[in-house]
Amino acid sequence: MAWKNIIYSQDEAVAIVQFNRPQAMNAFNMEMLDELDEIMNVVTADDTVRAVVLKGNNDYFSVGADVRDFVDYGPLEVREYIEKAHQIGYRLFSLPKPTIASIAGFALGGGCEMAMTCDLRIAADNAKFGFPEINLGIFPAGGGTQRLARLVGCSRARELILTGDIIDANLAQQYALVTKTVPLAELEETTMKMARRLSRKPPLAVQMVKELLDLSQHLDPYVGTKLEREKFAVLFATQDKTEGMKAFLEGRKPNFTGK
Repeated sequence: MAWKNIIYSQDEAVAIVQFNRPQAMNAFNMEMLDELDEIMNVVTADDTVRAVVLKGNNDYFSVGADVRDFVDYGPLEVREYIEKAHQIGYRLFSLPKPTIASIAGFALGGGCEMAMTCDLRIAADNAKFGFPEINLGIFPAGGGTQRLARLVGCSRARELILTGDIIDANLAQQYALVTKTVPLAELEETTMKMARRLSRKPPLAVQMVKELLDLSQHLDPYVGTKLEREKFAVLFATQDKTEGMKAFLEGRKPNFTGK
């Protein structure tokens, strides 16, 4: 299946979702968001996919929303766009499979917000991050005011959003906005090595970990740990638990099936 604004491929158990609007610096329009929604359906339903990589090109991950569309939007139109952006962001964030944003070049505004929905963010040394929306009379509304503070803390989030400053990959790593920074020439290899590693982890345990970590941001620790022990107990009814423990005792690598 082919899409106009996105290149979708699969490498072993890793799905690769590459933004492909180079003429617009990979800016998102409604058509592109609709395509991402369709791709989320494919990724979710395909049991052969165990990990997902989001990427752009060497110059642009994505510069966010396409201002050429935004400039003529009224309140109702922009609300529809933001609702779609939130839907895509939440689907990525809650995807039961591990996700990696592989970032080269500029990740600005909605592009940075999209990257923040991923479990891990690996940046090339030429990556640039920022939320310049304040300079346009608006603010990052694709989840930025909610997710950024959870990643970098309230003080840093206020600094980045209120100033609109663009920071480099090293500073982004210091702020905990990215997980790891590597030379541009090593970005693809590093990303795929990590994605393949994650794709070999037990799918049911991965899904539960992601759910519990999300809930940890919202629940009292007492309630959260009750859910933790219930989910942990459920794993002891799975074949993957048996396989993982047997493989450990036998000194071999486990072969997890998601059952």
